[in-house]
Amino acid sequence: MPENTIIEKNGKKIKKKKEKDPINLFYMAKKIYPMVVKSKPSYYFANQGLSVLHGISHGANVMVSQLFFDAVYNASLGKDTLGGVIIALILFVSFRLASDILNAVHNFTTNAKWMRVVGFMNSEIIKKSALIDPVEFENPKRLDDINKAANGAGSAMQLEFIITTVFTFYLPYFAFMAVYLYSLNPMLILCILFVFVPVITSQILRSSVFSKLEDKVAPIRRELDAYNDAASGKGFYKETRNLGSFTYLKKLFTDTLTSFNAATWKANKRSSLIDFGFNTLSLLGYGGILFLLVKYLLAGEISVGAFAAVFNSIGMLFGVMNEMISQHLGNLANNFGLIRNFLRFLDIPTDKRPDTDIDKKDGIIIENVAFRYPNAEKDSLKNINLTVKPGETIAIVGENGAGKTTLVKLLTGLYKPTEGIVTIGKTSVDNISYRALFRNVSGVFQKYQRYALNLKENIQVADFSSQNSVEENLEKNNIDKDNKDIFPDGLDTMLSREFDGVDLSGGQWQRVAISRGFYRDSDIIVLDEPTAAIDPIEESAIYRKFIEAAKDKTAVIVTHRMGSAKIAERIVVMKDGEIVQIGSHDELMQTGGLYADMYKAQAGWYK
Repeated sequence: MPENTIIEKNGKKIKKKKEKDPINLFYMAKKIYPMVVKSKPSYYFANQGLSVLHGISHGANVMVSQLFFDAVYNASLGKDTLGGVIIALILFVSFRLASDILNAVHNFTTNAKWMRVVGFMNSEIIKKSALIDPVEFENPKRLDDINKAANGAGSAMQLEFIITTVFTFYLPYFAFMAVYLYSLNPMLILCILFVFVPVITSQILRSSVFSKLEDKVAPIRRELDAYNDAASGKGFYKETRNLGSFTYLKKLFTDTLTSFNAATWKANKRSSLIDFGFNTLSLLGYGGILFLLVKYLLAGEISVGAFAAVFNSIGMLFGVMNEMISQHLGNLANNFGLIRNFLRFLDIPTDKRPDTDIDKKDGIIIENVAFRYPNAEKDSLKNINLTVKPGETIAIVGENGAGKTTLVKLLTGLYKPTEGIVTIGKTSVDNISYRALFRNVSGVFQKYQRYALNLKENIQVADFSSQNSVEENLEKNNIDKDNKDIFPDGLDTMLSREFDGVDLSGGQWQRVAISRGFYRDSDIIVLDEPTAAIDPIEESAIYRKFIEAAKDKTAVIVTHRMGSAKIAERIVVMKDGEIVQIGSHDELMQTGGLYADMYKAQAGWYK
């Protein structure tokens, strides 16, 4: 529901309603159904046909039950023969057996469709994530959206299942029962109303409760995941235990979990009170149905067989109605917020720029650029002007927080400037798709990935279409694939203990990451401080090889070690988000200033 906000107009405070959320049930169905059908059309339509037959079969069983009960009753009075009872019994058993077979086949096809569609929806989330502006991953709100979407994919499938089942199973069943009850006595049609009205009303009220709950707990859930990972995750546990910070992290996790549980408890409490009130009304409705049946039986308006069949089906009528509304629609009500978040994520604007090939060998130009991260109060970069010539190698240095990595992301087109223009290959990044910008660009960053793949795949993942030799690439980067102590299965060694493989040291992983970056064919290549776990001597060797690999390419090195920066043709010195010096090593040492101070300070450590 839209909330009222207070605004001032002509000096007076007035209430203004927020715009209504466009994502309603109809919108959800319109967005989800094409995905469901697209995943496997044959499964979808076969499943719907089985669902209709299954629903009708339950209603037909009631009618056949009446015929059987009437045949037995009439035979007891001598009005029917044993042969008539046997025929009615065969019909009764045949319909029950057919209904059970339809139930089994319907459930099987539904489960198969469910798994296929949920997989398809998760793939849509991955595709969408790849098209979102990369800077959005610096936005906590967008990270919440991704978390919500991942939790909402299964619920979106559940929405399709519920709506489809309502129209293809429940409604055919209730329609058949309505016609059958009306044929016995028009007033018996009230049976369905006695069951339907209280249950559906309670679910409408519960929907609002749980939709608001999801909006409240989504950011809390992301905090829970973060604290849980920090306390016991593979990437944190060594440092967490060594520092003795587990107790503190556990407290953060427990406090956050308490907040999560409190919000959930409050919503469940309100939901239970709603259910209790309307279940009481349902019980009164059940009594009303029994009263009508007894009344019409005593008045001779329905037969004993009809009384027995309808009386016997009341439990199923309540059960089916409760299953449809309390279980299925109830789950939909609980998960309405999850589904809405899933669709909101799919509706996030994506990169619509043309996928035009550009010649990245033409260099990079940055003019009057500023950049600010989402929700930040000040710019991370400002007054940036820089030209990187075709085939030039530059190094970017500066203190922590100077803006080095952010500048690299602008140089490669990963981020778009908040102000100013970035031109790659004579084309503004504002006019090129991310797909085109990242084509023929390679990089190795501080936070490189440790893929749970074998050694060969860990290199090829950079570009599986490349014809480059993995063996030659490893050799150039001092990785001995034949060293059985490190790689017992050579190129096929799984680099993950979680999958019965091995784990590498930090330095070995960095070599693999660097080798991966060199494997990809590229016109622009970046090394953003990937050598922290490697000693300075080996780092120098790696950078020399980097210069060889980057011949005739535009290359960027980001490093804390001033000695490594010497190999670049020009060095860009940054401080507080600005470029304060540019020049070769010799020029900057002669000029003096920040670079010379940092170089001399580091050199002192090696004397």
